[in-house]
Amino acid sequence: MAKKIDDGKSQIILIMAVVIIAVFMLFGMFNKNGKDIKNSENTKSAKISKSATKNPKIKKSKEKKEIIPKISDGYQVLKVSDGDTINIQKVENGKFVGEMLKIRMYGMDAPEKSQDYGPESRQALEKLVAGKTLSIEVKNKDRYGRTVAVIYVNGKNINEEMVKTGNAWWYQEYAKNDTQFGEYQQNAKQKKLGLFSRKGYIEPWIYRRNKKENVKQTKMKRR
Repeated sequence: MAKKIDDGKSQIILIMAVVIIAVFMLFGMFNKNGKDIKNSENTKSAKISKSATKNPKIKKSKEKKEIIPKISDGYQVLKVSDGDTINIQKVENGKFVGEMLKIRMYGMDAPEKSQDYGPESRQALEKLVAGKTLSIEVKNKDRYGRTVAVIYVNGKNINEEMVKTGNAWWYQEYAKNDTQFGEYQQNAKQKKLGLFSRKGYIEPWIYRRNKKENVKQTKMKRR
């Protein structure tokens, strides 16, 4: 009887020993897996950080580059087409060099040649630039391929001068932030300068739009 009791105790001790060993093994595996996961996460974050350091272009690509206007000197007028468009070419040592540039003057819109006060606007611009040495501040190109620019003569802004004297309008659609043009225009209206001295004046962009509509209607009637 005593022998059976001893055998039972031995079995219990053996089972407990096996359970304890199993618990320690499981704890060790869990601890190892936790370290592996943590190490894996650290490795991934390190790679991402390293990749971001190596590729700063990701942030830079979203930044807009500021376009600095280019000012160029030494031009003379070849032709004055109307009150806001001229052809110019660079002069060096008394000779024309480089290509001819067709300039659409920035920030202003003059009456069309076929419009009331169109010829007077053209003459006013011609007096300001003919025979003078010009500097140009290039802004961009328009849809017709013309160079959009500010014209200077001896430091005087000719674009602003045309609006100041009532020989052109502030082209607000394409120069809405240059409110100085608006102030010059308002002053010219109050003093009835240039085209504002006449009744029934119409903005050139409205004149052009109406002209296009009339042409369309004429074509439709011909059909």
